[in-house]
Amino acid sequence: MRNGYLHYRMIPVALPRYVGKKLSLGYTLIELVIVLLIFGLLSGLVMPRLVTLYHRFHLNLERETIIIRISQLGYLAFEQARSFKLNRYPAEPEMTDLPPLELPVGWQLQTDQPILFQSNGVCSGGIVHLIYEEEETVLQLDSPFCQISL
Repeated sequence: MRNGYLHYRMIPVALPRYVGKKLSLGYTLIELVIVLLIFGLLSGLVMPRLVTLYHRFHLNLERETIIIRISQLGYLAFEQARSFKLNRYPAEPEMTDLPPLELPVGWQLQTDQPILFQSNGVCSGGIVHLIYEEEETVLQLDSPFCQISL
């Protein structure tokens, strides 16, 4: 007792989640079903885009690999000491002076005019079309060393 007044000590008490009912210690089945439904809807929207994104990344990687291989053809002609023409790929069977070029499955290469790679590493230059399904990339090969411009 202080100064003539009674002081009661306050004791904090945690109230149950539902007063008057059973104490709830977990989630209800409805709450779990709603959460699973939301996750299902989100994954249904995101997964097709991830597959498309992966396909686009793979396509760009193959295109960059082909561009690097084309840029090395002048050096390969010099290294092998032989001349060859770049006209189309896959090539016709009757062509004998084929370049040492391999493309991934499904890719095609066409040129407006045959591009001659001479044994000294110099090329005649020209325009190359890289085709995969409906997409086409046009490359300009500038002579004398076939530097590529997109």
